[in-house]
Amino acid sequence: MAFTPLLHSWTLTILLDIFILLCCGIGFLMFWRHRNSSDSTHLDWLRRWLIALFAILLTLGPTIVTSSSSNVVSDTDVFFAVDITGSMAVDDAHYGSNKAIPRIQAAKDAIENLVSMYPGAAFAGVTFGASATLALPPTTDVGAVQNWLRVLEVEPTDASNGTQLSEPVDTLLLAMQKVKKEHPRNIIVLYYISDGEQTRDVQASSFSPLRQFVDAGAALGVGSVRGGKVPFISPQDLTSGQVSSPRWLDEPGTSTPAISKMHPQNLKEIADQFSGTYLHLDQTSTAASLSSYASHRYLVRQTDRKHSMRDIQVWPLAIVMAALLLWECGSDIFKQRKYQ
Repeated sequence: MAFTPLLHSWTLTILLDIFILLCCGIGFLMFWRHRNSSDSTHLDWLRRWLIALFAILLTLGPTIVTSSSSNVVSDTDVFFAVDITGSMAVDDAHYGSNKAIPRIQAAKDAIENLVSMYPGAAFAGVTFGASATLALPPTTDVGAVQNWLRVLEVEPTDASNGTQLSEPVDTLLLAMQKVKKEHPRNIIVLYYISDGEQTRDVQASSFSPLRQFVDAGAALGVGSVRGGKVPFISPQDLTSGQVSSPRWLDEPGTSTPAISKMHPQNLKEIADQFSGTYLHLDQTSTAASLSSYASHRYLVRQTDRKHSMRDIQVWPLAIVMAALLLWECGSDIFKQRKYQ
């Protein structure tokens, strides 16, 4: 059993859980002080504590990790490191056409193209923003990759603390070490996708430690050097799938909208550090431009692979919580009729 925070951030999840416990604790203290004149019973508060407990368990996102093996025809593991910070929502990217799209959408389109270029390979996805997460463990299931892409979005603005371009290095290292330990002869390919904008006031780490594992790869730039305004993204926007009313982030201490620009030089340096190449995705350049580069850098060989799948299991908790809430409503209705 593992856990996957439903709010995309452990910090937000823990804060919400603390708030739930505080509300329930304050309510219980008020009941205890006035228990002689209260119509609530100990059973009522036992039920309410259970509701709070199950609400907390829901936010933690209990996840079942299942392992399986499959027979594939490629000894290649393709890793995607995808920037999901707020600037990736800027609507100034292009992917093979003149139509302007959000940077995150250009990243998703590129990943779809790249998956088709590595038949039979295993794919892994690391997202990085406030923190780096192995969102897609290595798998040969293309359907799992497509499901990951469907839910891949930028992180909420309130959860962001700026962009640290080297945030995914440690997560990638651990995942690649595991792959090499299990399959020493495998080829590892890395695609780093970002706008290259560093906004945290810290020194970026080097990607050089990845060289010992990465056999080929590229840093893919999305967005434009001219830049665009950064939208404010709320959790409700992510839930609905669209921004209800556009709001823009301002430059610190001003009322001027912040402009996010792509930084190709940063991406070129990152590509050099892990011995990859750099490509700017725009009106004429797509991931398909890397087809000849990629086709000569992975082996085709029959092999058995083990991979894991994450399945968030919240429905049993939701059923129990719904039953407790119905019990709470029924109890309140009975008490109201009793005193009428």
